[in-house]
Amino acid sequence: MKLLKLFATSFSLSLRQALAFRANLVFDAVLSVVALASTIATVLVIFSRTGRLAGWTQPEVLVLIGTFELLSGVKTTFVDPNLAGFPTRGVREGQLDHHLLQPAPSMFLVSFATAAPLAGVQILLGLAVVLAGADTLAHYPGAGAFGAWTVLVLAATVTTWAVGMISASLAFWAPKLDLHSLFGNVWQLARYPADLYARPLRRLFTYVLPLAVIASAPARTLARPGDPALLLGALAMMATTVLVANAVWRAGLRRYTGASS
Repeated sequence: MKLLKLFATSFSLSLRQALAFRANLVFDAVLSVVALASTIATVLVIFSRTGRLAGWTQPEVLVLIGTFELLSGVKTTFVDPNLAGFPTRGVREGQLDHHLLQPAPSMFLVSFATAAPLAGVQILLGLAVVLAGADTLAHYPGAGAFGAWTVLVLAATVTTWAVGMISASLAFWAPKLDLHSLFGNVWQLARYPADLYARPLRRLFTYVLPLAVIASAPARTLARPGDPALLLGALAMMATTVLVANAVWRAGLRRYTGASS
């Protein structure tokens, strides 16, 4: 409860700062709508030439695009504002010193010290596309399918944070190495069906950099419910990435000597 209150306070402060520039909300919303519309238009063009894309139908791909947009909104709102600049602000400039002196877990403070609330528009747009895509599926998903999709989206959110945390923690060993930007660029590949890639890439995006688990798994379980292995695999991947992130962070803290050293 203490950490939840701390998170709520931090988000409230970020929201008030963002609303001081209300025009940004309009521009962010317009840009999000234009970007999403261009992606959907591309999909519609593709499906005007074919009935399936790597085994996925048009409604299934729309569900995937919406899921990816929702998760991108979560990533842009909560993960990127904190972890993207950690190598510079946290390690090289010494902001981590301040977090280590606070009566709260340093890993939590580094991850949720601030937010970009206006980017939350992407979350709402993504959810709208998911519902629109689900409405055009051959069989409308039941409550169980939506429940499994929700669980997998939450697991994907945690997995995304954990991967971001791992890439940020490597700054303890190489503070000038910007792996988060690389992760952000590779992240865009998750907007497409994982089956579209060759088998070596699918394995890479499943077991090393779990992009296939992040968006394709929730979309698949909503479009094609009834695969408990998919749910268990995503939860196992989430648990594994969290454990690795925690281990890398603790190892990095043992190496860290402070900005003044």
